Amino acid sequence: MAPVGLPAEDAERARQNVFSFLQKQPVVLAHRPGRLVQFSRERIPKLDDNLEQLEQRLDLMEGHHQAEMQEMKNMVARLADKLNMSPEEVGSTPLQSTIPNEYQQEEGVLNDTIDIVSQGLVGSSFNKNCRTVIGFMDDQIYPPMDFLRRHALLSMVICIIAARAIKPEKYQIYIAHADDLLKDTFSGPTPDIHAFRAMMLLTAWTGRARLWGYVASVAAELDLNTAALQLGDDAVEETATLIERTRAWFSLCCFDLVSNLNRPFVINRMREYLPIAKRLLNSPYCRPVDYRINAYIEGFTITADAKAQLPKCGLQLKPLPVEAAQLLTSFDQKIDRWFYAINNGIEPYQTFTNEQDRHQFVVPFAFMKIYINGFAMHGMNPQGDVPDANRLGFIQKALDNANLLLQTQFASDDFRRRLRYSMDYDGMTTYHSISFILKAITAAHQYLDYGKVFTALQKAAQMFEEAGALEAATEVRREQERLAMLTQTTLSPLENDAAPGLAMEEAVLFDIPSFLDAATWDEQFPTLSMYVLD
Repeated sequence: MAPVGLPAEDAERARQNVFSFLQKQPVVLAHRPGRLVQFSRERIPKLDDNLEQLEQRLDLMEGHHQAEMQEMKNMVARLADKLNMSPEEVGSTPLQSTIPNEYQQEEGVLNDTIDIVSQGLVGSSFNKNCRTVIGFMDDQIYPPMDFLRRHALLSMVICIIAARAIKPEKYQIYIAHADDLLKDTFSGPTPDIHAFRAMMLLTAWTGRARLWGYVASVAAELDLNTAALQLGDDAVEETATLIERTRAWFSLCCFDLVSNLNRPFVINRMREYLPIAKRLLNSPYCRPVDYRINAYIEGFTITADAKAQLPKCGLQLKPLPVEAAQLLTSFDQKIDRWFYAINNGIEPYQTFTNEQDRHQFVVPFAFMKIYINGFAMHGMNPQGDVPDANRLGFIQKALDNANLLLQTQFASDDFRRRLRYSMDYDGMTTYHSISFILKAITAAHQYLDYGKVFTALQKAAQMFEEAGALEAATEVRREQERLAMLTQTTLSPLENDAAPGLAMEEAVLFDIPSFLDAATWDEQFPTLSMYVLD
């Protein structure tokens, strides 16, 4: 049957035109599928296969459209719930007006995120300043940018890290959005390993220690601890996936050992897993990061053992008990041997994609020396009797290493450049050194060699200022002046220069603890079982 109103020849020509059109632009007809049924399949048998394929494609496209529409409806419903509006009200309201004021920006948060990603700002800034900051995180775990854009949480975390320096006005906004994405993982399917890594990076780079417990629970749901135990089982075949999952688990162990020395560890019975990490080095899938993971585990296991044993040996007794002095000496010597092994026996311990300066391990070395020897400060009282020589020797050693740590950080152009990004992670050791200096000089300056202290504090203040942490820099200089008055020291012009003239915005991004905390070294140790590594 010919279409109504057309001669037979014209109808046949129309059929051929339609057939040609279908071959070139089948998608256009998705909006008018009814036109197809006007052509008799009996009159045009050669269209049967094409029509059947087209109908299948239309059904598939319709399914996709329905899924997209349902997702849009769900999104509107969630937005309406947050804004206490009905979905109909949201649908009739301009999108920009539905976004709370604290999330509104000139181009919108999402558009701006896409903008800095598409311009390459995130990728170039992150790769240059952030990729190798955390030594025990594999610099190869970060996926290609095309995958990164498709992974919401990981891409948002990368944007957070990069935006801290290149778009600081967006930093808190991105943090809020990452928190929303993180909340979405509280229920539903278990996050994938990329989300787990994103959570570790988010927690480390923003300095929010409360999240470590949740990150550890996600690791358990992913059975990463089981993967580590399987690597220790000779009967289990080593695969690339098993090694990747085990490596992720031991990265979390490193975070726990490094970040929670003054808090309970979040991984239960961690010591059962740590010896297995050495098997990464013998795997056919071994990467350079596995040497760094083992180096950190070996080193910070020393401080974890000290955390468990030293509070029980009478550090607060006067004079310092022989048992306490022997333990302090033993742990200090273990750190020396660890550092010697890193510099002479581990190759390549520090091989990133780009060559790194070998002295980067001086910072954790000095930090551990401060932590161990600093235990001797417990029991010090500025108004008390003259401390014994043993105690003063350990305090002096901790003070010297605090100076060493600050000088090492200041001497590293790479460290100073990235500190604007990494303040909440790299700044932990900087703050710990400053805090120890302030408390040690306040409590025992009459008995210590503090000649290098003021230069070290000035360098710390300058690093903070260069990183945009102006309030922290001002506070360090104020404390420096207080110590100068206490010790009757005349500051040199360099040390007394409170304003190098750097033109920077006032930064409110950094959660640096107050340096004005009262000295608490003479307080009782916590009675909780927070020192147990096993």
